[in-house]
Amino acid sequence: MHCAICQAEMPFEAAPAEDESADEFPELLCTGCGTAVVVAPFTLRVWLRHRGTAIAPQQRRAA
Repeated sequence: MHCAICQAEMPFEAAPAEDESADEFPELLCTGCGTAVVVAPFTLRVWLRHRGTAIAPQQRRAA
């Protein structure tokens, strides 16, 4: 991955876990400078409006 501090492609590794809660902290550490990068999935919710089976109104015509 690209490290913003080192300005280069650097290897990243997972932070050492002190207990079983390692999945709660999804960050990776740069092996060069130690900068943490959070890599967590995000959820995007989209609400779609149901349009139904309505018929479009008749359009006006030019004379």
